[in-house]
Amino acid sequence: MRAIRGATQVAENTREHILRATTELLAEIMNRNGLTTDDVVSVLFTATPDLNAEFPA
Repeated sequence: MRAIRGATQVAENTREHILRATTELLAEIMNRNGLTTDDVVSVLFTATPDLNAEFPA
């Protein structure tokens, strides 16, 4: 088992920007670490208070 940390930024506090950035981040993490969805046990999402248009999870 291993832990992997990632972070991203969005240009606007919109649902579309938050979900797009989250999707891109997760895809990049999976790619760079050679992971499949079967390898993932859990994911912890956090967001700064200014991003409230959507929660990334």
